[in-house]
Amino acid sequence: MAERRDVSIVIPTWNGRQLLDAFLPSVVEAAARYATESQARIEIVVVDDGGEDDTLGWLAARAADWPVVIRGFRQDRNLGFGAASNRGVREAAYNLVFLLNNDVAVAPDAIGPLVARFGEPAAGGALFAVHCRVLDFATGREVGTGKIGGFARGFLRVHKSYVTRDPAIRPLDSVFASGGSAMFDRSAFLALGGFDPLFAPFYLEDVEISYRAWKRGLRVGYEPRAVVRHRFSSTIEPLAGRQVPRIGQRNRLIWHWIHLHDRRWLASHFCWVVILALAGPLTLKPWMTRAVLEAIGRLPQIRVRRRDERRAATRSDREVVAVFRAMAAHDGIRAYDDPRQLDGPEG
Repeated sequence: MAERRDVSIVIPTWNGRQLLDAFLPSVVEAAARYATESQARIEIVVVDDGGEDDTLGWLAARAADWPVVIRGFRQDRNLGFGAASNRGVREAAYNLVFLLNNDVAVAPDAIGPLVARFGEPAAGGALFAVHCRVLDFATGREVGTGKIGGFARGFLRVHKSYVTRDPAIRPLDSVFASGGSAMFDRSAFLALGGFDPLFAPFYLEDVEISYRAWKRGLRVGYEPRAVVRHRFSSTIEPLAGRQVPRIGQRNRLIWHWIHLHDRRWLASHFCWVVILALAGPLTLKPWMTRAVLEAIGRLPQIRVRRRDERRAATRSDREVVAVFRAMAAHDGIRAYDDPRQLDGPEG
């Protein structure tokens, strides 16, 4: 039987009524199953981020059909994923918050294993968040597993993945929890200040808050028993299109300029930034130079955040990365860069 801990499921959405129509039923089914098995309270909180498709009206018309409580809130204007998520976490009634994209289908038994992780001993730091195992909605291919942190060529690296050969290995840590399919400790999330508005309208706000949590002595976990299927780019591509690479690179720089405190790594980082900015037009990536300039334009806010994080940090950059070097060296962990590597004989 699942542990009895109440859960709020938060779903930010923007003009996503059709996606909710397709994906919300799986969320409701998983919520109802968890509530039945654990006898815990559960709710779904939908935040309409200034959309124009009457999402809240659509939800209200179906309220009587849902076996769990669904509450809706509306932002006055479109402020982006981070702001909508922050609103949902603030409105949540319970301390465990399962944050989901509106294009994610949830396995019926996914919630219990996530909740169970928050009952683990706090060795190595209290658990801030734990994320799901993610499959591509169309193909079923593995696209989101545990993430191993590192540093190379001037940048913190967060996208090297791993799977486990031994299901008994615990704890399973991860350098970041995806904001589209992860459970958070609400109290810790709010104490950290939530997703940073510097990263609006989207991208890397989940990486930044996860790294912020690691630097402040907390932990982020991965739970392979909690499975979701994601239809990628259903929301961002229609909203931003060609702006995505530039915004992603700009936010990558902002994250580093706030949190990269190791002097040698920082010197390496700035050398690589200069190279990338100058090479952008030559490599047919003119958005790279613009991303650097946009990040520089935010330096006053970045300086304030950097000062605050230096004061609050209890782990160094190297100490965070060391956690994942140790994990990668474990015989029961298989690290990979491309999911197709899992198709081999050791997959």
